[in-house]
Amino acid sequence: MKFHELLMRHGRVIGLGFALTFLSSFGQTFFISLSGPDIRDAFGLTHGSFGLIYSAATLVSGLLMIWVGSVIDRVNIGLYATAALLGLAAAAVALSLAPNLLVLGLSLFFLRLCGQGMLGHAGVMSTARLPEGIRGRAVGVATLGFSAGEAALPAVAVALIAALGWTGTWRTAALVVVVSLCIGWALRFVLKSRDGSLRASETKLQVLEPGPRWLDLLRDWRFLALVPTMIGYPAIMTAYLFHQRFIAEAKGWPVELLATGITLFALVSVAVTVTAGALVDRFGAVRLSHFYLLGMTLASIALITASGPFTPLLFFALIGLTTGCTNVVIAATLAELYGTRHLGKIRALAGAIMVIASALGPVGPGMLFDAGVGIDAVAGGFIVYMLAAAAVTFVLPNPRAARLQPSES
Repeated sequence: MKFHELLMRHGRVIGLGFALTFLSSFGQTFFISLSGPDIRDAFGLTHGSFGLIYSAATLVSGLLMIWVGSVIDRVNIGLYATAALLGLAAAAVALSLAPNLLVLGLSLFFLRLCGQGMLGHAGVMSTARLPEGIRGRAVGVATLGFSAGEAALPAVAVALIAALGWTGTWRTAALVVVVSLCIGWALRFVLKSRDGSLRASETKLQVLEPGPRWLDLLRDWRFLALVPTMIGYPAIMTAYLFHQRFIAEAKGWPVELLATGITLFALVSVAVTVTAGALVDRFGAVRLSHFYLLGMTLASIALITASGPFTPLLFFALIGLTTGCTNVVIAATLAELYGTRHLGKIRALAGAIMVIASALGPVGPGMLFDAGVGIDAVAGGFIVYMLAAAAVTFVLPNPRAARLQPSES
């Protein structure tokens, strides 16, 4: 199926996925971290202490996503997304009004659960159940919402923080989420979609079997072979983004280049996402799982070795190579290995592991930075880990090599 035919036939379900992944930006680290220095000043927190609070909130949300994510196999995806959007808006308002550390922690928890967790999961799952051969491109286009948010929102957030302060920025974010929800429901009733793929995504799935047990998945050697890469990307990515201001100061990068760097990172990830989706449809996701950490590895090498005014742009562009592949490759790899019948449950566990990894990401580096350990040493450790994680994926079987049309199981 050609790309324009894909959009014509499945455009509404892909559009739903794009909207949800875009709105998940308000619960992503790159957006929250832009308010990080102001939050630390408001509550008198150090890098390490704020990182610990943020990581605890992310960790708990990740653990809860193991159950919350599996619910999407049994409920209307529209209601699932609505609950996530309302929770995200409430969390944004609560953060802007937080009077103490307890409310701060709870606000961050719901931002991560409803934004990064539920909305990101719903956006990917809305397209991940489409048939093999179009799945990669559909998921790729839907996940462009992540990149679109990363490209557009940093500059907007910086401008809003300068004009309204960090609290006003979060109240504005809540308003955007609520307005988007109202527009979405209005379009639902106006269009009265006849798109079968959209109905399949939005209606309750008749899945009578409970699916694989969590413990069985954690014992499955195929799943375990993916875990090191699933951990590596979010942990390292979150560490870099969460401490981006500190890294910029230590490396002598102009702070103004951070927003430009993140925008470039998003643009690169957009181009790679579209390409990765096409490559998944052509060659299979398992093959791509061996190489998608390459960009992040090269970014870490550049952080250690490169210098000059354009280093932050190179750094963020290389990170974008991995970011553009991640959501497409992981979701499609799980679908190839396990089928789509219980994909929501399986991806929920994978997503929870990734969220937990992102929770731990800021803690270790933050404590190391507080202890005087240099950025180069931390980046060197990341390089060693990513090379080892990539090597493990070569043990995975390739279902596409064994059969042209994998059966749904």
